[in-house]
Amino acid sequence: MHNRMRMITASFLCKHLLIDWRWSEAYFAEKLLDYEMASNVGDWQWIAGCGATAAPYFRIFSPVTQIKKFDKNFDYIHHWIKDLHASAYPRPIVDHVFARERCLKIYRQAID
Repeated sequence: MHNRMRMITASFLCKHLLIDWRWSEAYFAEKLLDYEMASNVGDWQWIAGCGATAAPYFRIFSPVTQIKKFDKNFDYIHHWIKDLHASAYPRPIVDHVFARERCLKIYRQAID
């Protein structure tokens, strides 16, 4: 899994779905072929907004913006998801604007 995809996935799980980073990190630890504990844990903490060199809690990747910026022709996505534009393809499970605002509210409450 490309590092950019790891960051987008981590941000989505931690910030859009509010899943504890440790659960996702443990899952990735079992699945990644190039797993290395220090790097993986550090990356998850960075995305989640905790740890020694954390990204600000308000940094929340927009999957749509990331696509426009890094895969505007959908080359990477189409490589892995053949039926992306098919009518039967599932709709998004969460609205980015809603999820972002919910995350910011919860993170702000935690630091106040």
